[in-house]
Amino acid sequence: MQRRSLLAGLAALPLLTGKAWSMTGFTELVAASLPPGLVLPEAFVKTIDWLGANNFVRENSIAFVKPATAQLTSETGFKPVDPGHVEAWLRTDDKAYTERLAPIIPTGGEGSYAALWRRDDGGTSIVHMGSGSGSVLMATLTDDPVDMLRLMAIGYGELCWPENFGLTPEEDNAMLVAAIGPGMVPPYSPPVEFRQFVSKTFDVTIPRTASEIVGNLTEAKADDPFALWLNTVPEN
Repeated sequence: MQRRSLLAGLAALPLLTGKAWSMTGFTELVAASLPPGLVLPEAFVKTIDWLGANNFVRENSIAFVKPATAQLTSETGFKPVDPGHVEAWLRTDDKAYTERLAPIIPTGGEGSYAALWRRDDGGTSIVHMGSGSGSVLMATLTDDPVDMLRLMAIGYGELCWPENFGLTPEEDNAMLVAAIGPGMVPPYSPPVEFRQFVSKTFDVTIPRTASEIVGNLTEAKADDPFALWLNTVPEN
């Protein structure tokens, strides 16, 4: 199992469409990092604003799903797009391709992300950009931003391992403890405040497992639009 991340070290110690939406602080940093043609979904604006207002932002650079004062038990959150990230991942600097992706949701300590992706039809999906050095998941996760928030609210330590999407976060954590030892993994604790915010704000339930939202992603789907698009990207 190629799971490692900064979690091990810490243990030992609907879219915006023409309507104006007020952004504050950290939300503006994330929005400003997006390439032309991509905008933050309204649900993400509301959520990142809430994270900023409730002390979830760490060093003004990333907001995880646990407060900044809490022990970090999940790699999942929001951050601005890192310059050069998409170019390095796609292995091209062709803006016709690079400006269609915005990785703003870390999903794993080995460098995996969920990203906004502008489809051929102009709509936006949320896709997974596996790091390649760990997770190799490169697929569409959902077209619904609220479903992405529901995924994040489940509370996995990392959200980049599709082979574990049928497990609950508690089961996933127990499996990791068994693999690398209890002294290397923080005790599991759910993102209670974030979970309650998502559930109440968007009037949704939070499932027990990721597979209840994304289904089985352990094998690539031949008709996945994101996977098909990746096959068209020319490398430098």
